[in-house]
Amino acid sequence: MKRRREEEANNYNNNNDEEIIIIKIGGSSITNKAVEETLNQDAINWFASLISGCVHTSFLHHTSASSSSSSDGDNIEEEEKTTSSDTQQEGSSSSSRKKKKPKIVVIHGAGSFGHHSAKRYGLQCGKQAVLSGGASPHPDSSSNLQMSKRYQMEALSKTRHSVQKLNAAMVQTLLDYGVNAVGISPGVSIPGMRAYGSSSSSSSSSGGAAAMDLLCESIRQSLDAGLLPVIHGDACLLDDNDAGILGGDTLVEGLVGSSNNTKMKEHVRNVIFITDVAGVFSSDPKRNSNARLIRSLKVDMMTGEVAIDDNNSEEVGKMEIGGSSHAHDVTGGLKAKLGAAVTAVQCGKDVIIVQCCSTSAEKFVQGHDPSTVEEGTVITRKL
Repeated sequence: MKRRREEEANNYNNNNDEEIIIIKIGGSSITNKAVEETLNQDAINWFASLISGCVHTSFLHHTSASSSSSSDGDNIEEEEKTTSSDTQQEGSSSSSRKKKKPKIVVIHGAGSFGHHSAKRYGLQCGKQAVLSGGASPHPDSSSNLQMSKRYQMEALSKTRHSVQKLNAAMVQTLLDYGVNAVGISPGVSIPGMRAYGSSSSSSSSSGGAAAMDLLCESIRQSLDAGLLPVIHGDACLLDDNDAGILGGDTLVEGLVGSSNNTKMKEHVRNVIFITDVAGVFSSDPKRNSNARLIRSLKVDMMTGEVAIDDNNSEEVGKMEIGGSSHAHDVTGGLKAKLGAAVTAVQCGKDVIIVQCCSTSAEKFVQGHDPSTVEEGTVITRKL
């Protein structure tokens, strides 16, 4: 049985029925967003442990894979002995455990690594840095233009350096848990990559179609090699002279919506957003104790409009969609997540928004049927 599992790991990369899960974990979940450059190591450990237990064996260290293969083999043998009545009793949870473990792409936000620096310099999604005191970022003299450009690049380099520290911590923890993880910085590392809102982008959120395709190719090559890519929201060029932000939610939208990325996109099973709250609420649950968790949202495939689906009744309710918010968030918050979710659903992927360190998050990543999971918001197409 152990040999069978090892052969499966070796042959997995050539299998046509591979499944990929894109997991975006928010910076507010893995850092203390109120205190600059402060990790939430407990949450990072939880996440690394979850990934280690859910990802396909081919992405684990050799020693970890051998141990996991033996354990998985024992579980499979027990499942093969399970009677049909036991299987019916266990329901969809048993079915989920029998699914082949997926490949996983991790994208994380910046949290207190990057957001504080970006805010100091005025970097925001869709906007370039603004000089201290509110001076125009587009000076009309050549000397002022050079000063502005230096300010912009200072903003970019310091913000990027900060978020790369968090990326290194994420990768290190995944390595500690036996996962062959590699960090990927999308900003200036990918030729042509531009911040959200750049005029050179093919759309306002794609970061540039050609550059996004290059990023997708880098991710796909990592997956094919048995490396788990860990990508971070980044500071990058807005145009030749200005800096801006390319948030993690925007990256999710670009990955699932990249028109030339059929090799990877067709295998994406779903997109999971892990946040600091239990899903999408009727208003900010941190400010309103009466905020209601919305369990199901439906996306109109033609218009992209999002409707509230209560108990599958298809009743559309108009309310102010709320999530958590932070003073230092420069990436768009829940609005950016819902924008990415709409794109993903329109590309045929289900989207889940769920709380970090929760049993519900674990079940969703493990592939349980959403109807069996206690919390979280599931976003699907409107039929």
